[in-house]
Amino acid sequence: MPHYARTARFDQGSRRVPCTKDTRTEILNRIYNWFEGSHLNTGEILQVKGNVDGRIFWLDGIAGTGKSTIAETVARHFDGTNELGASFFCSRDSSECSNVNLIFPTIAYQLSSFSPAFEKHVSEAMRKDPDLQYSFSSRQLTKLVIEPLRGVMHEAGSEFRPCIIIMDALDECKDLNAISTILFALSESIDDLSPLRFFITSRPAQNIVQGFRSKRLMKETGRLILHNIPSNISETDIRTYLEAQLSETARSFSLPSSWPVNEDVDRLVKQSAGLFIFAATASKFIADRDAHNPKRQLAILMSMTYVASGKASPHRELDSLYLQVLHKAFPDISGGQRARLKMVLGTVILLFDPLDPEGLEALLGLEKSTVRMTLCSLHSIIIVPDVGDGPVRLIHPSVHDFLVDDDRCSDRNFAVRPQLQHTLLAQHCLRVLQDLSQDMCKIVNPSICNQEVADLPALIAAHIPAHVQYACRHWASHLSSGDIHDRMLDLLLQFCSKQLLNWVSVMSLLGELNGTITALHSARRKVQVRLGHDVYAISADKHCWSDNRKSHPRRPRL
Repeated sequence: MPHYARTARFDQGSRRVPCTKDTRTEILNRIYNWFEGSHLNTGEILQVKGNVDGRIFWLDGIAGTGKSTIAETVARHFDGTNELGASFFCSRDSSECSNVNLIFPTIAYQLSSFSPAFEKHVSEAMRKDPDLQYSFSSRQLTKLVIEPLRGVMHEAGSEFRPCIIIMDALDECKDLNAISTILFALSESIDDLSPLRFFITSRPAQNIVQGFRSKRLMKETGRLILHNIPSNISETDIRTYLEAQLSETARSFSLPSSWPVNEDVDRLVKQSAGLFIFAATASKFIADRDAHNPKRQLAILMSMTYVASGKASPHRELDSLYLQVLHKAFPDISGGQRARLKMVLGTVILLFDPLDPEGLEALLGLEKSTVRMTLCSLHSIIIVPDVGDGPVRLIHPSVHDFLVDDDRCSDRNFAVRPQLQHTLLAQHCLRVLQDLSQDMCKIVNPSICNQEVADLPALIAAHIPAHVQYACRHWASHLSSGDIHDRMLDLLLQFCSKQLLNWVSVMSLLGELNGTITALHSARRKVQVRLGHDVYAISADKHCWSDNRKSHPRRPRL
């Protein structure tokens, strides 16, 4: 079986929730009827553009409109009817769930569970070519999905039941250009995928819109633009959601059933402007246990003024809400608070894989409990788990978009500068890597293969902490996104001269050996730009950095 993204499955994310009861019913019924090949008589209420009978249903919507919640609900529905073939929920805060190269291998793996006959053909394909999972997307689709499908359907006595493939938040893949290759692969092969129907959600990113404009995809795609559905439908759904959430808050705080008054709910619905993430964040803000006063929290929202986002910005109200949450948490922020918050919050929003609070502190060299103390008043926008209950996460990708955009986050006390933050994270990763050692997992015998090591996952968990694993996997990615200064060159020198082989050894144990080549190539390109030289080579046995023409104590051999 190919290497796949386990956490991309619809039932693997603890944060994923279905739609609140009695919300999104028109949209969900439209999707269910599309899969079944029947038509829901909604007249002009929901306008699906393109081919309403096509094999692809594209749910397109701006950030915060609830696409992933709908996708989760759809996945649960078809899982219950045994018609869910596979699901891939993309997420920018997970390296595997944002890896375009894992989409088709993951779909193939899940389809193997859906059909034992399909599994036999995938296994045969992998036996013939174990490197299929590393090939380009169109070949992955052909060898891991199309040809196994064809093999099943041509076998006497075998069949492949129609099923749905769900691909959520395609725009959250880390390589936006590579998304086009996914859509191109589907475009080239859609006629060979007849038992499969694809439900895809994304923001209207330019490369995705362009990808769907290919002639073959256009004739097979129905497109529902979520942020363009009639306002009365979205407002009714948001009202239902808010009433359910606020009713639960009233019970939790022993407030009268008459709270809140209808006028306040009306105003929250209006402020939401069709964005479910506004309603969700507002509900969390009002119910904040640290504030202990839902009435006062609601009053703060009622007095909220708009930030300087453009008048036509679809995020105007949401930006105001996020800024209100930050101002409430840090009303008189000091220089020390600001530096600590930017370090912690900036790290949380830019990590390639999430870490728990203890892992964050170890990576950043912070004192114990610093992360929880820093984020304790931000539960409305950040999930800070109890000890042992998982990583720190944003409630929604739109928090990241807000904080890194100077035009949206108008208060410089909270705005994050991605290049600076990536530079700091690269430094911290390289600092962590200075402490690597030979035989990290105490295996003793270097001649045995990884698969021969008894209980290797337990050894890794015991001897390679999460923050060390993170640094090994992602130091080069942060380096590529940051800036290289003299201190960084010193750290790279120490790493290349003392720890390179130990790093490769750890990457092998983690099953990430292919990632070492990618990491070294990206680091090489970054240093070339910094120093202006053309040819470098990394050498683990040299204690100076030089190019092929002359030695220099500060030039990396990359």
